[in-house]
Amino acid sequence: MVYYRFIDDSRDKRQIQHYSGFELLKIGLRREFGLDIYESDIITAEKGKPYLLGNKNCFFSISHCDGLCCCIVSPCECGIDCESIRDFRPNVISRIFTSDEIMWFDSLDTKRKNRFFFILWTLKEAYGKFTGNGIADMKNVSFTFGNGILKSDKALLDFFVYEQNEYILSICVKKGQSPDCFFGNRIY
Repeated sequence: MVYYRFIDDSRDKRQIQHYSGFELLKIGLRREFGLDIYESDIITAEKGKPYLLGNKNCFFSISHCDGLCCCIVSPCECGIDCESIRDFRPNVISRIFTSDEIMWFDSLDTKRKNRFFFILWTLKEAYGKFTGNGIADMKNVSFTFGNGILKSDKALLDFFVYEQNEYILSICVKKGQSPDCFFGNRIY
């Protein structure tokens, strides 16, 4: 299940985003698994992926950006990322997009580039959170778009993309694990 909250993070941004993410996680774990947790119950793996100490059947991922915080709680591995649609930094493209994605992206008209940059970014970030390797995995997954269909090169995974109020939210889960998500409109 996906939980989200629009937040006013205009003051003390990091603290508000962190607190909001943890609160969403607490709500999700209580509703989905009947668990009450403290921050000290969360530990990180070697590469930084968080998990619950002593609980091998409960997975989660948290993301936040300016104005939005989200969390997914699941009985299976999962990853989530959110971003606001804004001007992207062109120098980042070659570091995270594959050569095929760059060719496709370059063919887009200027109006669509900001939106699709953040669709690809959030998909890749959700994948990195799924694997636990973070941004180091962004080039290890590739996406194609056509006729309203999103395809990845990871046959054992499913990806979902939602859009609301100039925000993109993307999810990565094991094949067949469709998350309950009520964030805006599913676009892929």
